[in-house]
Amino acid sequence: MTKIELREKVSAKVYRTALYLRLSREDGDKYESDSIANQRKLLRDYINDRGEFCLVREYIDDGYSGSNFERPGWKKLMKALESGEVNCIIVKDLSRFGRNYIEVGRYLRSIFPVMNVRLVAVNDNFDTLNEWQNGDALTIPMKNLINDVYCRDISEKVSSQLRVMRKHGECVAAFVPYGYKKDPENRSKLIIDEEAAATVKQIFIWKLEGYGNQAIAQKLNDRRALSPYEYRVEKGGTTVCCFKRHPKALWASGSVYNILHNECYMGTLVQGKWKKLSFRSKDKVLLPKNEWIKVGGTHEAIIDPKLFSMVQEVMNKEIRACGGKRARVLSGFLFCGECGRQMILQSSYYKGKKYNYYTCKDCRDSGKKTKRISEAKACDAVLKAVVKTAEIALHMEKIVKKTEFKPENITELRRLEKQETDLKEEKERCQRLKNGLFRDFSSGLLTREEYSDYSEIYKTKIENAEAALIKIKEQHQKITSCGKDPKWIKVFKKYVNLTGLSRPVLAELVDKVYVYEGGKTEIVFKEKIAIEAAVEAYGCEYMKEGDDNETAVGKAV
Repeated sequence: MTKIELREKVSAKVYRTALYLRLSREDGDKYESDSIANQRKLLRDYINDRGEFCLVREYIDDGYSGSNFERPGWKKLMKALESGEVNCIIVKDLSRFGRNYIEVGRYLRSIFPVMNVRLVAVNDNFDTLNEWQNGDALTIPMKNLINDVYCRDISEKVSSQLRVMRKHGECVAAFVPYGYKKDPENRSKLIIDEEAAATVKQIFIWKLEGYGNQAIAQKLNDRRALSPYEYRVEKGGTTVCCFKRHPKALWASGSVYNILHNECYMGTLVQGKWKKLSFRSKDKVLLPKNEWIKVGGTHEAIIDPKLFSMVQEVMNKEIRACGGKRARVLSGFLFCGECGRQMILQSSYYKGKKYNYYTCKDCRDSGKKTKRISEAKACDAVLKAVVKTAEIALHMEKIVKKTEFKPENITELRRLEKQETDLKEEKERCQRLKNGLFRDFSSGLLTREEYSDYSEIYKTKIENAEAALIKIKEQHQKITSCGKDPKWIKVFKKYVNLTGLSRPVLAELVDKVYVYEGGKTEIVFKEKIAIEAAVEAYGCEYMKEGDDNETAVGKAV
């Protein structure tokens, strides 16, 4: 049989044909001519004029990049090819088929010939049925290479543009955090969704009150509050859920955890956390936190920054013992005064009555004398310290209103600033001399012993200067914190009539509570330095060690 007869026989064959349509904004497919509808019209017109094609079905990948073949429509088409349902593929052009130079070449040179599959690219006038023309041997690989390079170039441009938008505080995420929605007039800006925002506020309040993440999730489910997934579905949003335990997605501890850690709720957009491994791959890696793009004040906050910060501190103090239940008032705040480890809550029963106490597990396990204190005694000590400091705050407020910033304080500040400048210059001079010692030693100007002695001398001077600078900074802070209307007064004075402790109060006022032998306690307030500076400056009485049932307040940690 001659070549002409063979070609005529082949051409008489009817091919079971599939149309493959693909569109992706990531690849720069922004022209109307590339739309799915226009691709379909072009390909149907093409096969209608040719009786050798019998259309079986269409396969579509709308929104999938051609940089790889991990596309649902393409995978279904491959299964049809393997089963024999289809033996011919028609595409608009080779870029619709794929933009990966290596993979496209592998399909054209290896896979399709073995499977006896025909590929037709209409606009490129390419058909694997025909023998490769002299020009095709060069032009087709070149077109594939150009498609690959184009895809890479578009990917880099899109990534660059998204980075610029993120730096300008524009939201580029497909889905917005629960509690927000996109502004209809500006899709890159977030506005509050009042219905969901109310749930977000309640979650933060419950957390501050000591509830665990699982307990919060259970409370929301009991209230029949829609989970973020179900809420998005109800509002008409598109989303994908790969795993659901129930017909209706419920609140889970993970959802609560994510909300409590999301800075978006205090008006800060954090984007650019992930980076694609390659423009051909969908896999991503988490970037270091210092590379995240964080912009504050981009939208209205749902949670006050102070409340957000307090919740983060409470979560840092959480202990496993509380589990999914509500934490005890002092859980996470009590520390052993000897080893510095966090104390744990234990219970005992006597004559049918339950008693709670905190103990240092490390001291007990190491054979040391165990530090312990009853929960009631610890709460009473902290409560008295808070009320006493609140009374001092009220007294200080009256004094401050009558007292201007003292002239001698201004003189002292100038003296400290002069000392600071001199110490910095001395430190820099010693550092320069120390750096030059090795050069003098190498040139023979100094012996090994002299080099070692001078190095030690300059090292000591540098360390002394650094220690003196730290002391000056502390003195400067004490003086400036004694100015008009210190912040700590506003914080404490509202608790002068406090009758009971709560975790919100502790989260606002207390840093740590140390327990020593015999149940002695030391309460360290967050405003410790400011309080001590004000008391020292204005001569107000303050609780010292040994006073008030052996409770010390604000002592150095």
